[in-house]
Amino acid sequence: MQKLISNIKRVLFFLPFTGYFVAFSLLIVFGYRLLDGQSKLPDSGYKATFSLLLSISLLICVTILLFGFVTVLISFVYAMMKARKQIQVFHLETEANKDINSRGQIVKIRLQPILSPLMGFLKIRLLYDENSYSAKYTPIVEKNNIFNLTFEGRFNWDLPEIREYHIKKAVLYFEDYFQFFSFSVSIRLNQHFHIGPKAEKLNSLNPNPRKTEETSIRIEELKRVEGELINYKNFETNDDVRRIVWKIYAKNKELVVRIPEIMDPYASHIYLYASFFNAFNNKSNKVIQSTLLDYYKTICWSIYTQLSQKGFEVKFVTDQSNQLNKIYESAEQVNHALTISNWQTENELKDYVKPINASVVIVSSLIELEQVKQFAESYGDKIQIIHIPLSEILNENAIKSWFRWLFIKTENDSLESNKTKWKLSPLRFKIKANETQIKKVLNQNRINK
Repeated sequence: MQKLISNIKRVLFFLPFTGYFVAFSLLIVFGYRLLDGQSKLPDSGYKATFSLLLSISLLICVTILLFGFVTVLISFVYAMMKARKQIQVFHLETEANKDINSRGQIVKIRLQPILSPLMGFLKIRLLYDENSYSAKYTPIVEKNNIFNLTFEGRFNWDLPEIREYHIKKAVLYFEDYFQFFSFSVSIRLNQHFHIGPKAEKLNSLNPNPRKTEETSIRIEELKRVEGELINYKNFETNDDVRRIVWKIYAKNKELVVRIPEIMDPYASHIYLYASFFNAFNNKSNKVIQSTLLDYYKTICWSIYTQLSQKGFEVKFVTDQSNQLNKIYESAEQVNHALTISNWQTENELKDYVKPINASVVIVSSLIELEQVKQFAESYGDKIQIIHIPLSEILNENAIKSWFRWLFIKTENDSLESNKTKWKLSPLRFKIKANETQIKKVLNQNRINK
């Protein structure tokens, strides 16, 4: 049924007329019949005059329709001829949205040669990810010249999901001034872009950086770092006997000393690990696959941004199966890596995180409790583990929600829709219970959240 509805919608996208045309035509037919019946009343002194005025009105309406039809038809035929001769150039590019509070992507298009409808509109719809269509957008024209065969414009494509989009086709619509007719031309494309996460304000983090790989960049603030490897070394004659680890001597009869922490002016490297492990069977749950995933990406990017602003050289390590343990260093690379990341079920913390390098490890509410417990017990005193409770993005006071529904008319927001789905989801209680247990484990191991 859903597939049938989708196919019907797709057919409606290519109809050569709009709903305005249908409404206008019905109004003309109904009005003409009603008024024509009035003009045929007997003993009416103005019968001939009224019939003449009615005919003139009908002629004007038909002229309006013909004018719109002809202007659109000329542009449509011209575009079809150029497309068949393959001399039509369609260029699409994206640019960053400067408004941090705005969702979506700024899309710029450049099309030539093209003949815009006289006093009409040129609109566009994009096909992405095989079977998904965008809304019909009217680009803001940058150069408005009636004799110019090049069309340049831009529009804001409302794309709330943080991921990569693949554009397969563009559908151009030629519409008249009254928007009665809409002739479409399809253009094949093969382009992609991504909507990356944006940073949000978080509580201040105080991670423990590792020793720097290079001593060419000196930082302003001295950072406390641990000793080499396992923080022990063999006893030498010039070592302080008070640093001998007698427990190891009693067990192995080896004299080793603990390497003290030092204030390193070059300790600026931080290895950031963000686990996307998902222990719940929820591939079909759109709330978890979209809203919760986007929220997790946003917080991960916010953490990376805050650490970078503190003067650290942050290295992000991915856990995605196709790029496991690949290290990203530049902000642009990290943003893109987070954008294309998805929940995965293969790489656990013990296989993904390298304790010798790790400074900060981020985990979500979907991770297996036992993984966090084992990791926290082994490395909780050395590595900062940050738990992101995913349910926070969908939590809302019930009275406040009811009050808004009763008195305030809200827009059709996917987040609001997902809140309702989340309340009815059987996984909600399991995930929230897992969150509580993870918090408990981290508190027991004195992990900062």
